[in-house]
Amino acid sequence: MKRELCISAAWLLLAFYFAAAATKLGLGAGGRPGPGFFPFGSACLIGIIALFRLLNAHRTKPSAILVTSANEWRKIACVIFGMLVFGLLLESLGFALCTFLLMAFYLAMVAAQNWRVSLGFAFAVAILSHLFFDTLLHAQLPRGILGAFL
Repeated sequence: MKRELCISAAWLLLAFYFAAAATKLGLGAGGRPGPGFFPFGSACLIGIIALFRLLNAHRTKPSAILVTSANEWRKIACVIFGMLVFGLLLESLGFALCTFLLMAFYLAMVAAQNWRVSLGFAFAVAILSHLFFDTLLHAQLPRGILGAFL
């Protein structure tokens, strides 16, 4: 319990720091988000999650000890591996294809969904994220090998 309190408090403080740093970058105005808009939103979400975990850890009985199983460690390793590969391949493959591959990998390996569901949902997420970031927000995302089609 004490460990969870410390970890949650650290995440909450980190979220406050990132939110303050993001506001210095500028949040934007109207329909034009500034460079600090998404980091600020992410920091707020992290802060809310950390606050809920902090409150929950304070109410949890000390006898409830959490043990991480081998399967959970495998999932953690898959998440870290997926993010590393995403970062390494983003420029060469492009945002849309990397997002599709990452989501398909996560759904199949971490969420244990069948490949048909994983591929279908990953395709939908890749298309929707491309439309949101590229078409709606006009973000400069790497196009990679699909650049001629997007």
